[in-house]
Amino acid sequence: MQLTEPTTSYVSETKLNTVDWSRAFNTSILSTVIESKSLDSEIETLLSTPEYSAILLAAQSLSSNLNISPEAATERLIETFRSIDHCWEKILLKKGAQSLLGL
Repeated sequence: MQLTEPTTSYVSETKLNTVDWSRAFNTSILSTVIESKSLDSEIETLLSTPEYSAILLAAQSLSSNLNISPEAATERLIETFRSIDHCWEKILLKKGAQSLLGL
């Protein structure tokens, strides 16, 4: 298929305002980022791993040890993991910046 320049009449008929163009552009960005693989199957795979089972066992243990609900225990585990991960990201970013600056 050979692409041709749009005719003037086509351009005038399809003129979009800045918001429409921005929306179209952002939609295109998102559509190219989203993987074609189903996220449902990825979640199913992850939820059947021994690693996930270990997370659930840790949540059960925390819930029992602290006498808190299962929801509170899982939330605390997730928040703790995210905090640790965030700290490591900051550390690595700082070390990378220092390396680039030769410090």
